[in-house]
Amino acid sequence: MFEFVNKIFKNKQMTEEKKLSIIELVKNEESFINPRDLIKEQSALKKAETKAVKESWISYVSPQVRLNENLTGQVEAVVGALFEILCTVVDVEFKKKRKNIKHVKYERYYYRVTIFDEIHRLAREVVFSFYRQDNMHPDAYFSYDLQAMLSRDIQKILAREVEEYRKYLPAPDEETRTRFGLTQFGTKIVWWDPSGVLRDKQIFDGIEMAYFDHLRKRATRFTEIPAVMSLCLSKYVELLQLVLHDLEEDSIKWKVKPNNYFRKYFRLPLDDGRVWAETFRLPTDLYILAENAVRREVEGLRVLPDEESLQTLAQYLPDETFRKLQDCLKQKVEIELDYPTIAALRNVNKTVWHEAANLFIRQSVEQVGSVLCEVAEDPDLKKIAAKVIKQSEDPEKRILFICLMERMELSISRALQKERDGFIHPTRQADYQQLLLNADLTIENLPELLRECTQPPRREIKLDTALISASHSALDTIIDMVDTYLGEEAAIEPGFVGEIDLSSDVEVKESQSAAAIMEESEETAITEPDNDQDSEQMAFLRHLVANDGISLDDFKEQAKNNGKLHHAYLTELNEVLYEVFDDQVLVISQQQVIIEEDFMEEMREWLYG
Repeated sequence: MFEFVNKIFKNKQMTEEKKLSIIELVKNEESFINPRDLIKEQSALKKAETKAVKESWISYVSPQVRLNENLTGQVEAVVGALFEILCTVVDVEFKKKRKNIKHVKYERYYYRVTIFDEIHRLAREVVFSFYRQDNMHPDAYFSYDLQAMLSRDIQKILAREVEEYRKYLPAPDEETRTRFGLTQFGTKIVWWDPSGVLRDKQIFDGIEMAYFDHLRKRATRFTEIPAVMSLCLSKYVELLQLVLHDLEEDSIKWKVKPNNYFRKYFRLPLDDGRVWAETFRLPTDLYILAENAVRREVEGLRVLPDEESLQTLAQYLPDETFRKLQDCLKQKVEIELDYPTIAALRNVNKTVWHEAANLFIRQSVEQVGSVLCEVAEDPDLKKIAAKVIKQSEDPEKRILFICLMERMELSISRALQKERDGFIHPTRQADYQQLLLNADLTIENLPELLRECTQPPRREIKLDTALISASHSALDTIIDMVDTYLGEEAAIEPGFVGEIDLSSDVEVKESQSAAAIMEESEETAITEPDNDQDSEQMAFLRHLVANDGISLDDFKEQAKNNGKLHHAYLTELNEVLYEVFDDQVLVISQQQVIIEEDFMEEMREWLYG
């Protein structure tokens, strides 16, 4: 080690400081690293990386085979991974037989085929078939050239590898789904379930879905709504079961014999004695009738023309079977649509807004409030609101839709304006206008805010702490005086009655002065009339309380008798009452002078004690 350090000192020019630092480092042998060992380790890593790069099997595939513009990024990665696995397996098996995979080729006519090209084709077909959902046995994907180059035992090993790899293939991403026509659930896009929701929820079994696949494709947006399409298909299965049941009954005589298409569709034996002539439209006719049964339950949907279908079925089906179909079609379909489903049905027919209005009429205000954001942006809000206001018996629901119309700056009639003014409390009109103008309002809270606008504002009661403290101190003084008096009375002797009377007079005077102080502190809260004018006002106020108000004409007559205008007289009375209740008590409403409902009980207590 020290010899190595001496060589470094001889071959390289170093300062004394660097030499001393190297010597200190060498003294601790555990921290010393031999540079030659480090160079060997780095060269070994480089050789391993170079070997790994050289052993990447994809580099042996012909460019024309690898070039494929239809491959997505995900598919290309999956095909490459499967190709590397298969090539590694084949290489291991060839080495057992002392063969080199790089030299394996097959001469076919005037060109040669390498084993790498065929394995790459195999990997690509396996991945393609998985995303196309053509799940055949792996042997079906082996080409003739690949079978000629591989022995039977190696083919079986590759088939097992392919079968195992297919179990762990990743779910298709968005680009792959678009390339292979798949739904978001990884299933095929079919006309009766383009979104894949019905198959994901497993609403129908395999036999029923096979019947749907044989149906003639219907180019309609009705199929884009899974909630409605499931009802149509369920009704179609119900009608189809009636036909299949009568097919199995030998006692029922058919008018026309089924052909081979009908046998294949209904999975009948080919040697069946009953043969039909024209039955290609039978499944389509049954489906049109089933879809119409659902369309009739949704207000605003157009019904398909089905007269020709009924005539065809009456011509080919037995009379008994046709009567069963008619009875089944007369049964009402139970359908419950939510607002998003109804909004999606607008693409089928724009007049479906009627069903949205019916939904809001049936629901409570809380249920309507959960979808108010979508309802406020509905293009048919004016039509929906007009129908709800006209047919709903709930006043809160009507004022809710009136408020929505005003927020969206839609015109409303005078009758609706009058109904709105009667619903909102007169003192909360400004708050209601603020609801209409508030752009940051959380629309879900609108029903609760409208309920608050129907109630008068809460009064704020302010207590004078100084008066309360003075009342408490005066009361404590009286209590102490009484306690002192009672304590001294027990110790009085009969000969000192005069002194007791004298002291009692003093105490009575002191108690009267304390009571006077307490009365003065309470005069700011309660004022009692002490002159003729006040007694006349008190009598009139008692008359108002006893009769729950007075007509405006009688009030004007009373003001005239007092030599004042009725507005001035009303203000004078309110000023008297304001000193007691700290608020306006008398108001003019509907040609009457009445007492505010909130102060009625307090007025009785003040007047009658």
